[in-house]
Amino acid sequence: MRREVSPHEGADVAAGALSPGRWLLAAAVFVVLLTIAACDRAKTRAQEDAAIAAAVEKARLEDQEADRSLRERAIAHELARREAEQAEIDRETMRLEERQAAMARLEERLRAVLVDPSSMQIRNPRLSGDGATLCTEFNARNKQGVYLGFRRAVVSDTVLSLEQDPDDNYREPQHRFAEIARATGCY
Repeated sequence: MRREVSPHEGADVAAGALSPGRWLLAAAVFVVLLTIAACDRAKTRAQEDAAIAAAVEKARLEDQEADRSLRERAIAHELARREAEQAEIDRETMRLEERQAAMARLEERLRAVLVDPSSMQIRNPRLSGDGATLCTEFNARNKQGVYLGFRRAVVSDTVLSLEQDPDDNYREPQHRFAEIARATGCY
């Protein structure tokens, strides 16, 4: 059943004028539509916020992992550097101990040929370039108990030559102290 609209009512409806009841209905519909749109925007905004929070958390975790990895590499590098440094120190200590042992052994060889071995004094001991020859100055007492004064000596496992040795005059030139000192690089 259709209701007839008066020309006056039709003009109001055509002009956009609403009756108070229709106006309330239109307002309620508008509020509902705004609420739905706001809810959709809120849901979209909440989803965007959640996505941003997830991306921030992922970036934070990646940064933590990168920092941990960087620290581990730095620690490994530092340990390797320290181990290499300690190995070099150990090699140098070993070389020094070997040189000291060689010097002590060669000093004992020199001491063994002296009349009074306990009186031996040594100064400026050094090993020649090859590390097998001791070049030194020594002083010791003779048979009368008098110190002779410092004299140079060249000592190795195969050679023992003393400066101002009385036998030097009778030896062949290549066996004299000066030749041996020059050949070994001592003096």
